[in-house]
Amino acid sequence: MAVEDDTGAPTEPGRGQPDGREPSEQVEIEPWIAVWGPDDLWPGQAERQEELRQRIGAEFGERVFVAQGAHVACESLRMGDRTFAAHGCILRDRLEIGDDVSLNPYVTLAGRVRIGDGVRIASHAALFGFNHVFDDLDTPIWLQGLDERGIIVEDDVWIGTHAVVTDGVTIGAHSVIAAGAVVTRDVPPWSVVAGVPARVVSDRRSADRSAPSLVRRRADVERWIERVATQWTDVLDHHRAPDGAAVRYVDVPGGPPRIRPTCDAVEIAAAFGDVGRAGQVDELIDWLRGLQDPVTGLVTEPLEPALGPDPLALDHDAEFNQYGVLSIGYALEVLGSHLPHPVHVVHDCTTEELLGRLDALPWTELAWPAGSWVDFWGTAVYQNRRHHGLDDPVDGVLGWMTRRVDPLTGMWGGPNRTWGWLMPVNGWYRAVRGTFAQFGVAVPHPEEVLDTVAAHARQHGWFVDRERTACNVLDVVHPIWLCGKQTDHRRDELRDASRRMLHDLTAHWVDGQGFAFSPDQQPGLQGTEMWLSIAFLLADHLGVSDALPWRPRGVHRPEPVGAETFGPPLAATGHTP
Repeated sequence: MAVEDDTGAPTEPGRGQPDGREPSEQVEIEPWIAVWGPDDLWPGQAERQEELRQRIGAEFGERVFVAQGAHVACESLRMGDRTFAAHGCILRDRLEIGDDVSLNPYVTLAGRVRIGDGVRIASHAALFGFNHVFDDLDTPIWLQGLDERGIIVEDDVWIGTHAVVTDGVTIGAHSVIAAGAVVTRDVPPWSVVAGVPARVVSDRRSADRSAPSLVRRRADVERWIERVATQWTDVLDHHRAPDGAAVRYVDVPGGPPRIRPTCDAVEIAAAFGDVGRAGQVDELIDWLRGLQDPVTGLVTEPLEPALGPDPLALDHDAEFNQYGVLSIGYALEVLGSHLPHPVHVVHDCTTEELLGRLDALPWTELAWPAGSWVDFWGTAVYQNRRHHGLDDPVDGVLGWMTRRVDPLTGMWGGPNRTWGWLMPVNGWYRAVRGTFAQFGVAVPHPEEVLDTVAAHARQHGWFVDRERTACNVLDVVHPIWLCGKQTDHRRDELRDASRRMLHDLTAHWVDGQGFAFSPDQQPGLQGTEMWLSIAFLLADHLGVSDALPWRPRGVHRPEPVGAETFGPPLAATGHTP
């Protein structure tokens, strides 16, 4: 009995298409036949893809196959090279799918889903990158809207048949999801998970295998290190302000005359052991010391609003007046000097007033700015004690933070629908940097901190592919590095992530210009100083920082202050990380 192919031409069963291809029905179910078949596209596939381009703006790589029987109702769709969607697949909403991905028959992808390269998804698996809101008991669920955090599937993952992955989950690279598993929480790289709800049942890296090298693609990293070592002086020259300018450096050529770029240049030069390369040291010291307000002890920025009536207020408009204590204070230190006056507004503040201000900070909604305020306070105490011999106490802020930290997450503040964990995690870094880390005191609940930071970072793909800014990455890397000195908790997973972030970082260096703070900006001194500091912390976490010809100085220095500054009582109660 003859059957018809998709052009209507008769063909004998089992004999294939008239041109020798497999029957269309078989290709719909097994699209790899088309993907890895003859060089020309499968008949009708060019028209299928063009229709999707016109209808939803879809993007397709080379040798992609979308079955005629696949249902596509996307707002956006990208499919990388040699990726296919078989018959019965349901593709909805916003999907980004990498190279060499197999979506076998009746797979469902819905919501916001991003899939890496080399991923295999078996028939009837479902990934739902959204969820219904049901918090309000007085409103029907269907009227409460949707919450959408999205799903990330990293490279080289196999998801078994009838597995379900729920919103907010990141599946780490090289993992296997067993058939029928319901994945409701993040999966660490190299894991095998199974069950309802899914649990990690094994690690693919058995104990008898040799451990992976601390730095993969070592040759690429070493070439990047050589480029940085030979080009950092060119970077400084590229960002020098024109002769006669009010400042010595600008963040980007043609940028506004702000103070911080000069401080960044000083710290970069100091990191490479040649602070004089940033400029005439005596002139830099005189200029920077002259920027401090002798009454408050804060630092004025020419382009920032003037100080308000309350110099200690958390003021977003005049934030540099407080951050300048860090930026200018540390720059002066690496130049061999210091701020000429104490930070009076901190020294004159009573313990009761301090505790009241800590209580009033917006930890619930804006933990990042709140942490920045604590960073400023701790640094002002440090500057006052070290350079002016004042007895400003540090136990008040350390005691408040120890009492108020959430023991389940290690954070001050929690997630919200707008920012997720971004605010608390970034706020943790800022608050801890100027207090626990600066004074050499052990952080509370380090294992819980690592759990929270890992979940946050995986949700954002470790900030490699999206939302990649120097702040977002530093604020993840620093707690991994610092807490890793107190505990071995999740060490293998976090070192694997550290390697990934380090390798990604090296690819963004711009010869002669340095690093951009974020992908949408030009290379600048702030980005360069921060990313070089991030690279050092990552390398130090991996045990290879000795290979770097720089060591951060100033704001991002890895060393805490010593007992010579704060005396035996504090040193005896602390822990030097």
